[in-house]
Amino acid sequence: MNNSQGASMDGNVTFIRDKLPLTITEISVQKKNRERFSLFHNGEFLIGVNAKTLTDYSIQKGVELTPSLFDELSATENVHAVKENALRYLARRDHASTELKQKLRKKGFDESAINNVIDELSDRGYINDESFALSFAREKIELNRWGPQKIRAALFKKRVHKNIIDKALKKATENLQQEQICVDLALKKKQRFLREEDPVKRKQKIYNYLAGRGFSNTDIRKALPLITDALNA
Repeated sequence: MNNSQGASMDGNVTFIRDKLPLTITEISVQKKNRERFSLFHNGEFLIGVNAKTLTDYSIQKGVELTPSLFDELSATENVHAVKENALRYLARRDHASTELKQKLRKKGFDESAINNVIDELSDRGYINDESFALSFAREKIELNRWGPQKIRAALFKKRVHKNIIDKALKKATENLQQEQICVDLALKKKQRFLREEDPVKRKQKIYNYLAGRGFSNTDIRKALPLITDALNA
């Protein structure tokens, strides 16, 4: 929800709460979501809740909606909405915990509800920063042929902790020869680099290409003589 929607909803909540206590006279299933119910007092909408909340709080016609009960239902529904959005993001792809928090904050959700949901999903194994970082690193190495520096920058942008990034990169690259990977990548662009006749400019272009893919200065400098020999062969 955007800020104007959030302000409007906050206003409606305050307006209803100020009129409590009121007796729930009608409970109806919402048209767009059969798992959600609208509570009314003499035709006036009070609050929407999901089926589990309705059962957990024993909500039925005749129940008095007090300010304290209204606050409990609102808090429960807020957490439910956060969880639904979080699971929707996770269904698309894995997320780092802080990255997911940032997306939920942009939705305008309450910080305490976000933290509660993140903690619950972490405990249930839906979110694991270490496994996420390792999986991300391996995927970028195998499918995109990224070097360690580019992977590190991408994980940092996703707000993954430095120590977790370090461990993931160490494990993902422990059996890899970065120098040889640089050679292989450069030779795949052989014709492109051979179009540059000036040896100094050609070496600079090779260096820039490999640096752009995330390889360190040390690994690139070790690979350059091998690449040069292969191009001149």
